[in-house]
Amino acid sequence: MILVLSNEAYEQGTDPVLSWLLHYQVPFVKVSLHDLVTSKVRYHVDLKTRDIFINGQSVKHSITTIWHRRFLGAANAMSFAAGTNTDQLNFEIRTELHDLVSYLELLFRDKTWLTAFNRIKVNKLEVMDLASQAGLKVPHTRIINNRDEVLAFYHELGGHLISKPIADVRGSYQQGDSTHVVLTTNLDAGRIAALPEHFFPSLFQEKVAVDFEVRVFYLDGRFFATGTLFSGTERNVDKKLDSGSERVHYVPYQLPAVVEEQLTQLMRTLELNTGSIDLLRTVAGEYVFIEVNPVGQYLAESTYCHYALEKEIAEWLINQEISCASLE
Repeated sequence: MILVLSNEAYEQGTDPVLSWLLHYQVPFVKVSLHDLVTSKVRYHVDLKTRDIFINGQSVKHSITTIWHRRFLGAANAMSFAAGTNTDQLNFEIRTELHDLVSYLELLFRDKTWLTAFNRIKVNKLEVMDLASQAGLKVPHTRIINNRDEVLAFYHELGGHLISKPIADVRGSYQQGDSTHVVLTTNLDAGRIAALPEHFFPSLFQEKVAVDFEVRVFYLDGRFFATGTLFSGTERNVDKKLDSGSERVHYVPYQLPAVVEEQLTQLMRTLELNTGSIDLLRTVAGEYVFIEVNPVGQYLAESTYCHYALEKEIAEWLINQEISCASLE
């Protein structure tokens, strides 16, 4: 049986796949983090027998394939009121949940996973280092904590400099009626001059001269690439700001074989069998690796390019079930 670990609410990368599993009449169970803390499901975990029981029935041996997508993130939105001790209570609850889920992952470690728990969080700096070792070109990047060295780096790059978060954050900040979000920022001499003399260590990176961007959905050795073409010369340095523009066009794209080989090596090193990869194709015709998101969104590219990735994922899960059944 297939176990789906995902968000309680609708999730655009998960639910379309479940629709295909229903279409194929393949049994599956979806579990959210909320299911572990509410009374919707009666269960217990037996550490002596290393088994899990739901409504009195063992499920450890009936589950063979696990799809893990946007499951643990729900913990950040959980909040339990406890007067003046609310913050401490919520911290302890998240810690308890983390350790419980880590143990459940241990019990199911011998199953077939589409993104294991311990591979879901990647370090952007480590990934860029490994990408470079795999032969991929990456932007010149530095972590700097002072204005003088930012200015020197800016001149070294001929004035082509951007700044972005070190980690993969999607944070937002409320100030009155305004909401501020974290985005990639273009830097010029004026902005650099306005920086304090010293500041929190931040990531500064070469601004690549882009012809177009390529979003790649990787699924167990297969590549589904989408070229993002832009009409006109004015574009934002952060592509999220242009995602709804009529000037953005998505087309199927074929990566060179050597780039696919390098990406395959990187994904194997990261022990990832799926993920969304961002590349830039430069005006000189080179491919520059930016990042990989193990649970990145793919539905827009799937729709525009008729890849039917939700169907591809469902069929991958089903094939793992068939393979497990043939070995029994």
